[in-house]
Amino acid sequence: MNASLHLDLLREEERYSSNPIRLRVMMPMLAVFGACGIALWWGLFAFRIHNQTVLKGELEKEVAGLAPAHNALRALQARELDLTATTRQLQFYLNARLLFGETLAKLAPCVPENVQLTEVRVPPPPAPLPLDPLHPTLGPTNTVEAVTLRLAGRTAGEHSSEAVNALLSALRTPAFTNIIRSAEIPKGTFRQDLARNPENRETLLFELTCVCLPRRFE
Repeated sequence: MNASLHLDLLREEERYSSNPIRLRVMMPMLAVFGACGIALWWGLFAFRIHNQTVLKGELEKEVAGLAPAHNALRALQARELDLTATTRQLQFYLNARLLFGETLAKLAPCVPENVQLTEVRVPPPPAPLPLDPLHPTLGPTNTVEAVTLRLAGRTAGEHSSEAVNALLSALRTPAFTNIIRSAEIPKGTFRQDLARNPENRETLLFELTCVCLPRRFE
């Protein structure tokens, strides 16, 4: 009896697969390659983060080193702005000057003999209210500022009123109108001088108020 015996040792899933690499071998290899790729990506990411951290530290040190110079520059810029504003204000005041010297030099010949001037003054204008009480504005807040000239004195004699009126008329002549726009005796300022000698009622006190050209801060 010569019948041969054939024994099939292949599994069913191996019988119909033509791939020489078995799936049970391929899956672990893919898993290892994937794990290596992920590890490599995380390694590159960590390396990049480390480089950025080092660069950030170096930049912070550089900025800290430049901070004193930056603060000094800011202080100089603030001082420059302050000095520029001050210079601008001074230039405004320089342009707004009213020169009274030449005009007042002509005043002495116009004063009658029985008139004595005791005061010639340009009173300062009232201070304007600041826009912000916590941060008042330095210098003029308006471009135009009113200017007045005040003359005060005493007179005596029979023609004291005429003498004061003569002085008032002289201030209204062209010799003074280059500075003075108008002149008047304020009501109640022409009065007897009772403080010095109450018994002498011939001495009179007077005041003259002159409205001058305005100061223009331009």
